[in-house]
Amino acid sequence: MFLICGEALFDLFGDSATGDGLTFDARIGGSPFNVATGLARLGEETAFFGGISKDAFGERLIQKLRNEGVSDRHILRTDYLTTLSLVQKDDHGHPAYTFYGADAADRMITTGNLPAFAEPPMFLHIGSYTALVEPVATAFKTLIEREKGNTLVSFDPNIRPTVVPDMARWRTNTESLVPHTDIVKVSDEDLALIAPDDEPGEIARHWLSLGAGLVVVTRGQDGATAFMRNAEVSCPGVTVKVEDTVGAGDTFQAALLAGLKELGATDRDTLWALEEAKLSRLVGFAVKAAAVTCSRRGADLPTRSELEKEWATLR
Repeated sequence: MFLICGEALFDLFGDSATGDGLTFDARIGGSPFNVATGLARLGEETAFFGGISKDAFGERLIQKLRNEGVSDRHILRTDYLTTLSLVQKDDHGHPAYTFYGADAADRMITTGNLPAFAEPPMFLHIGSYTALVEPVATAFKTLIEREKGNTLVSFDPNIRPTVVPDMARWRTNTESLVPHTDIVKVSDEDLALIAPDDEPGEIARHWLSLGAGLVVVTRGQDGATAFMRNAEVSCPGVTVKVEDTVGAGDTFQAALLAGLKELGATDRDTLWALEEAKLSRLVGFAVKAAAVTCSRRGADLPTRSELEKEWATLR
């Protein structure tokens, strides 16, 4: 099972303005929530752990998980409100986010709310602002420490300056988490925010020295580069007509984790022993999956059937 931990929210896309009014297109989102639905669409057994409100938005989030086949048995339902994110796109479809979520349901998980597992998850993934803001960040870190011996831990920093503008906090928090994780996926844009003076490859290799087994740096339309102790591979981007890039990184993350399972890298030893040729196929698969999402509006992640040809390349 894949256990995905983090935020669940609604992205509000500003479609039009008439007089004093604004019209929004509200889409379900949240990076970890997207990863969970992405994995389920790829046919993987997936559960979500996070705080979801009992408000109208929260009810839609729960229904979405059920419709996608994601288990909701570990979700904490509360009376706190749902986070809303205002999305503004530039001319290239790249989003900027403004969050309305202080004391929202996805942030208010504590260590007393951690789930117990009859069987530990195969992969445990955390990311984005719920890995930084309290009290949820401490809860997730406690969960990682408790389960690290039983599962592979994945982490995507997914920097959100409008949630916490202090980039030093983001970098410190990221570097404190890396030694406890096995797989780190990070965008070059995020690295430019938290480490503007450092070359991405140097950062990736530093994180490997801290204990990570695999670090993947995504580069948008230019593809991605994966770093391991004994291997480094780069895959070019895929050209598509871009609607927007919302959810592209989450699609990459879901494809990366599902691809690792397909390749049999489901424990620390097999992950660290992953061959360079397999690593190259894995990254190429994730790049192609992300390109599909870029051709659609919002975080509309591809299904297993849509990626059947790409799946074949993993074998």
